[in-house]
Amino acid sequence: MSDFLIAVPARYGSSRLPGKILKNLCGHPVIEHVYNACKKTGLGEVIIATESPVVVDACARFGANAILTSDQCQSGTDRIYEAARNRSEQFIINVQGDEPFIRPETILAVANLLQTNPQCDIATAVTATTDDAKIDNPNCVKAVLAQNGRALYFSRSRVPFKREITPRNKQVPYWHHCGIYGYRRAALERFVHLPPSPLEQLEKLEQLRALEDGMHIFCTEIAPGGPAIDTAEDLERAETYFKQHLL
Repeated sequence: MSDFLIAVPARYGSSRLPGKILKNLCGHPVIEHVYNACKKTGLGEVIIATESPVVVDACARFGANAILTSDQCQSGTDRIYEAARNRSEQFIINVQGDEPFIRPETILAVANLLQTNPQCDIATAVTATTDDAKIDNPNCVKAVLAQNGRALYFSRSRVPFKREITPRNKQVPYWHHCGIYGYRRAALERFVHLPPSPLEQLEKLEQLRALEDGMHIFCTEIAPGGPAIDTAEDLERAETYFKQHLL
């Protein structure tokens, strides 16, 4: 049996675009694109964790195992913990259900970081960017990294602040955080039993709860990918990206 479980939180009742995970993207539901990428990794079993019987039924139609979880889960992390808590895998990879362009290589890179770095409680991914529109967008979360890839902080603000704009500093990229996490089982259990932390509540970024508690988050660099689906406009952009890059 594999040491890895891939768990995909898939909340049907999303606020900005209800039912977004079942929206059609070039002939298939958004969640099916995510599921297929997860399966291609060969890491281990893939489960979809949802609060909705509608999602369970839709996933069954394309052969996915969807598990019904409580509608009281406060986050995707809580949802995957509920789905995985009675299982035995030691590493749980949380792949967001609204990321139809997630690459199998990204999932494998996060899994490898988690498995090979004994200091790593939680693994995640980042992409390099010098795009000011992204850097100044609060929906584009920035990571501040130590030289060994350990996350020092995550923020919706432009961090780190470049005090002097020299030719060299201008070329130093910012790190755009990507919403995939790999957890050691003990770290996941520890995390979900912590109360929301002060910085988490200020920034609305749950990974800050782990940092404030002293857990180590390490990041692996990946290539930029297509858009996640949060709004109807994102879905339109995703259709365009799919047609340009994947057809």
